[in-house]
Amino acid sequence: MKQLAVLALALVLVLGTFSAPAQTAKADEINAADLPRKVYGGAWGSPAGHLQGIACDDELNYMYMSFTDRLVKVDMRENKIVGSVTGLLAGGIYGGGAHLGCLAYHDGRIYGSLEYKAAEKFYIAVFDCDAITEMDMDYKTSGVMTTLYMDEVVRDYIDDLDVGEHENAIDSMGHRYGCSGIDGVTFAPMPGSTDGRVYMFVAYGIYRNNGRQDNDCQVLLCFDPETFDSLPFDQNAPHTAGPELYRKLFVFTGNTHYGVQNLEYDRDTGDLWMIAYPGQKEQYPNYPIYLVDGNVSAHEEALPVYGSAYEEGLRSEMLTLKAGAGVLHEASGVWGIPVMPRVADTGFISIGNDLFYVAQSGKMNGKQYGYAILMHLDRETWKFSDVK
Repeated sequence: MKQLAVLALALVLVLGTFSAPAQTAKADEINAADLPRKVYGGAWGSPAGHLQGIACDDELNYMYMSFTDRLVKVDMRENKIVGSVTGLLAGGIYGGGAHLGCLAYHDGRIYGSLEYKAAEKFYIAVFDCDAITEMDMDYKTSGVMTTLYMDEVVRDYIDDLDVGEHENAIDSMGHRYGCSGIDGVTFAPMPGSTDGRVYMFVAYGIYRNNGRQDNDCQVLLCFDPETFDSLPFDQNAPHTAGPELYRKLFVFTGNTHYGVQNLEYDRDTGDLWMIAYPGQKEQYPNYPIYLVDGNVSAHEEALPVYGSAYEEGLRSEMLTLKAGAGVLHEASGVWGIPVMPRVADTGFISIGNDLFYVAQSGKMNGKQYGYAILMHLDRETWKFSDVK
């Protein structure tokens, strides 16, 4: 009996040591045959804006879509809209409208960039997936949405630099690094790291301005999720509490038009996809897509900036574009993909096994509609095709 008791205790200790594995779809186990070819996110009238971002949970049960002022939840298996969060309307924060952008899923929550430019305030909205249970839930409903204040973004956005202004305009010469706010957001390991830790990456919007040279890098802020403490949010009485900045990283691509619209972690390779509106500077290739190499650590390098507002010889941590991903522009040394699949700048998800959901969006009969289309990537040609 004593031996049985000891054996039972040992079993308890062993079983207690290991928890049941999460039912998460692994990248190499994704089967296109099990996935819907098209997920419909609805058609929404004013004040909704166009589709901005898409994300899905790890189990591929629900997809989430942002339409500028609202979040929509879709049952992927039934292809049915089952909930939404609304109320992020124009008129919040002293008359400035809300802009809910790129989305990312992490640990039961949806994270989305949330801008209030008129008030010069920027947030990451955090939605509890399980709390979204019905249509038209007000964002202030208890437990549905909280926010993280992006202090570093605000500081760079309001910086007058040498010119004494930071107007919300493309030709403004204020705004450090050309910061126009934020849009792209994703969760990923640190490039070059093998420690298994995951971080939140938030990408700046960058003004398209051909008359300056301090706006030729994409800027990625990095935060440790273990420091997150999001708070309830009221757009008419906004808080200013957010996580401590962990690292500030730069990627040289040449100028883009409003920076990284969608930022996405590649579940097959560990790279970071940056989907952008192309810039217009003639010395750059002005691609719509760039990939950060997930296997290469950041290195210190001089930043291409100028003016007394920047310290002389300013250096920072630079990430590396993935060599071979697309086409090399030899004059600038920039790699990128010259053709954007569908309307990827309004939504782009890597789900593994070279499969992606890519947004198809537009306006019809006065309403903004959005779909997510299942596509396959040929990594030899870097071209996407619809999954049949």
